[in-house]
Amino acid sequence: MNRNAILIAVLLAALVLVLWVASGSSNSPDSSTGWGRMAVSVLLFVSLAASLILRWQGSVSGAVQSAAVWLALFVGLIFAYSFKNDFHSAYDRFAGELNPALPVAQSENAITLRRASDGHFYADTNVNGVSMRMLADTGASAISLGVDDAKRAGIDIDQLQFDTPMDTANGTTQGARVVLDEVRVGLIIRHKVTAIVSRNLSGPVLGMNFFNTLSRFQIEKDQLLLQD
Repeated sequence: MNRNAILIAVLLAALVLVLWVASGSSNSPDSSTGWGRMAVSVLLFVSLAASLILRWQGSVSGAVQSAAVWLALFVGLIFAYSFKNDFHSAYDRFAGELNPALPVAQSENAITLRRASDGHFYADTNVNGVSMRMLADTGASAISLGVDDAKRAGIDIDQLQFDTPMDTANGTTQGARVVLDEVRVGLIIRHKVTAIVSRNLSGPVLGMNFFNTLSRFQIEKDQLLLQD
């Protein structure tokens, strides 16, 4: 058997192996679109393997060994991709250690925040499409924004009536009641949420009118659990 015949046999064997793995999977295609995507993937794999093997200038055994290495790499990449969710979860936990305010998903409907070095909990929050870091304060009655943060969130400060009494660390002041289109903390999303805008607030606060919408929130050691 000449060299090209052996290489063709190796490619056909690799193709059969790929098709066998795909057909035996619980996620095998069940529509023409699914089969089409798989066919494109197989074609790309075979084209790459053919290009690498047929350009091999060494012995037949060397070409076969090269094909085996690339096939093993191909299968390894598929195997690694199958664990992408686990890798993503591990990355989130690692990132949460570096940034305590980063909401880390614990399940499909729960996140945690880690206690910061100053002893407080903070949450990287998205308000009306704008990112801002908020103090997670279960002692505050409502979400509160300073004037600058309110402007960033698209609120027209000139149209507000500052006639709502509110208690702050600096004493009682007057705030303006507004309605936020969306408040997002990790995977937890709330729409049409009431907030107070204050001229004397040093930083945005995530208050109890957000926490009360959750099924559970609980401090466990150095973590604040929020469950939708």
